[in-house]
Amino acid sequence: MDIRKEFETLQYFFDSYYNQTFFDAKLEDKFLEFLNEEPKWVPKALKQEIQKLEQIYNNKDLETWKKIEELVHENSMRYFPYEDGKEFIEIASKLLKNV
Repeated sequence: MDIRKEFETLQYFFDSYYNQTFFDAKLEDKFLEFLNEEPKWVPKALKQEIQKLEQIYNNKDLETWKKIEELVHENSMRYFPYEDGKEFIEIASKLLKNV
């Protein structure tokens, strides 16, 4: 699996909307901003990636998760440990449900 290609939109979301400079930001607020500012195809792409991410989380594929965390951290400088995955996936899935 080419992590960089498979999770390109997830990395974009972290880099542009939820990077470390937004240390006190609420994830829900950043998703709403993302939904309001991006063309419709971008949230649709992220929704598909969140579905893949959820499979990885549910399968407890820690090796793949670590690669995703490294990708996300690369530019955003935000950590994305497995332990935070469930909450992130639930929030993302709820807010991307109708895209």
